Amino acid sequence: MGIGRSIRKLANKIFGREAANDNPQPGAALEFKVSDKERHNALYPPTDNKVVEDLHGVKVSDPFRPLENLDAPETAAWVARENTKFQHYIAGSGNSIDSAKKFMTDALNYDGESLPSRYGKVYFRTYQKALANQGVVQTANAPEGPWETILDPNTLSKDGTVALSGWSPSADGKRIVYFVSEAGSDAQTMRIFDVESRKDLPDVIEHCRFSGVLWDKGSHDSFRYTYPAHDGTRRTKTMHHVIGQPVANDKLVFESPLEDSFTSPSRLLTAKYEWMWVSVGTDKNAGLLFRPFGSDEEFKQLVPPKTTSISPIWEFDDGSILALTTKDAPRGKLVRFDPRDPDEAKWQTIIPQHAEDKLDSAMMHKGKLFTFFTHDTADAVRVYTPEGQHLHDMPLPVQSVAGFARILPEDDKFLMKISSFKTPGDTYSYDVEKNELTFVKKTNAPVDLNDCLVERIYATSKDGTKVPMTVIRHPDTKLDGTAAVKLYGYGGFDIALGPSFSSSLAHFVKSGGIYVQANLRGGGEFGEDWYNGGRRDNKQNVFDDFAACAEFLIKEKYTSPSRLVINGGSNGGLLTSATMLQRPELFGAVITEVPVTDLFRFHLATYGAAWKSDYGDPGIKEDFNTAAKYSPLHNVKPKAKYPPHLIKTADHDDRVVPWHSFKLAATLQAKSCKKNLTLLRVEDKAGHGAGKPLSKYIQDYAETFAFIEKAIGPVDQKAYKARLVAEKHKPCKFKCHKRS
Repeated sequence: MGIGRSIRKLANKIFGREAANDNPQPGAALEFKVSDKERHNALYPPTDNKVVEDLHGVKVSDPFRPLENLDAPETAAWVARENTKFQHYIAGSGNSIDSAKKFMTDALNYDGESLPSRYGKVYFRTYQKALANQGVVQTANAPEGPWETILDPNTLSKDGTVALSGWSPSADGKRIVYFVSEAGSDAQTMRIFDVESRKDLPDVIEHCRFSGVLWDKGSHDSFRYTYPAHDGTRRTKTMHHVIGQPVANDKLVFESPLEDSFTSPSRLLTAKYEWMWVSVGTDKNAGLLFRPFGSDEEFKQLVPPKTTSISPIWEFDDGSILALTTKDAPRGKLVRFDPRDPDEAKWQTIIPQHAEDKLDSAMMHKGKLFTFFTHDTADAVRVYTPEGQHLHDMPLPVQSVAGFARILPEDDKFLMKISSFKTPGDTYSYDVEKNELTFVKKTNAPVDLNDCLVERIYATSKDGTKVPMTVIRHPDTKLDGTAAVKLYGYGGFDIALGPSFSSSLAHFVKSGGIYVQANLRGGGEFGEDWYNGGRRDNKQNVFDDFAACAEFLIKEKYTSPSRLVINGGSNGGLLTSATMLQRPELFGAVITEVPVTDLFRFHLATYGAAWKSDYGDPGIKEDFNTAAKYSPLHNVKPKAKYPPHLIKTADHDDRVVPWHSFKLAATLQAKSCKKNLTLLRVEDKAGHGAGKPLSKYIQDYAETFAFIEKAIGPVDQKAYKARLVAEKHKPCKFKCHKRS
């Protein structure tokens, strides 16, 4: 599906995207003032018309800059007014809210569990009791149990807003490093739990963020961990901690001088080398350094950041490695070479790039090479000899994804969960020698979509690129243009959207709607070319792809503009808001969640600078000019008509800070047509989504569903058609007079 670099360059030339223009051409004036009447329309947000900056010779107004002060009483008062406005809008939607809450509560009323993984003699799993706000960590002496809860975040807060954000057992299973976060924040506190005594150890490491842990080989007393530099550079460094020693004594293992760099230590099972990743922001091509395992030598760079990717997966006795790389292979290949002499002329290709599928990872197990591909967004596992001779494919169901338990070198069989759009995931056992899957256990989930259709369809984007979509619908839903459709997309940061079951998806489809998931450029479904085709100078392609999907669904009678809802979060919130502003006539309603909307200032808040990989650097004129053409905050056209729009954020979101949502909502309410409906819903004690308690998740979904039905009518197709008939025959409120 990916488009070759040469074709992409030609397409950019043809469609005028070879270079940014000298001056930005947004859809709205960048310098403006907000009148008292416009402030009234926006519920009187704190405003400062004096905030006008010169950015690369362009005057840019930011009158709602005061909303960036999240702790200001004026901001809090405005947020309260906006929340009240939203609640007033959905008032009277009791049936929608109650039915959605009942369905979601029933659908989630089951005990969920992860696959058990063995560390030493101890088995670990996560477990979430029916309708509990948070999952817990349990241990057992056998994979079938009995299980005992050892870490329970539900006891740490009454409202369920304290969550486990990560945990890592030592290889012998005697201790666990775990992270706790509050109110959905990315900020974490690290603690250490002793499994045998069932008690926390005194060691506490605070102010962690995006941290990971690598236990020392054969040890439960020391580990490496990543930790923010806290020096204003947004870097992380790798430290070494010995349990029982003061944190102040922790030894620096490695740090990079690069701004916005993240380090991550790694070790393979064979442990011949110590590996160190260095990524800059969210750039997918991390740098890689190494040194002999157990030495104090300086790390030697194998590949610098932001160039290409090399991921070691096996170390041979002679010191050579098997590695996955995208060097001259945008969909990935496996090569063997000696990192001490990495001359590419000496590389041996073991698994060449596939003609269509993207190679995501690989592992060596029981003398066989397992390769994990993305095949048309689903999983495909192909098994080879270490020399690259194909043996067989793992017999996975079509359009499914597989999750694996921890696999140990001695395992002849291992457990896996296979899920799809239709089911949350059943457990199977895989026999390595026989290449056979054996059913073990069905999921406890009371709801599935096994009676529904899953179809792959394709739209054609503005430049001729085929854009895939997956449609999930009930066979009884008529394709006559009256069905309610929720079109979901993301399109960024090399993130792939594949088959995934959710209770909210099931509710929408079982309510009579059609759910559509679009695989847009910028995503990670089809390799580097597909990703590069939707970032930086090519970001407009993502919005064109999304609009093309909407046009196809309308043309083919899946829906009509008045019944089409688009939905996306984070980068997907940028997608929905930007596409709505460019093509408002296509949509009946828009749901924008935790979005990035200010492409001139995203890099100045928390870790936003990491996103330059996809959005460019606003400090560079060419990148600024590109962003000016699609930045939602700067493309609201005065008096323009836009569809009903719900913008959702949370007060503790420290990844995409809530002022992105605040400023867009205020601008839409102030500057666009007064009759437009723009709503803002701000969740309290929540963040970017991770760790959200189940009770809040259910309430959030139910209120969002109420917005949908208020904006586009009943999702149930029969009820919607009945309403149309009733409205057609409704008596006129006014007396009609015949002309004489």
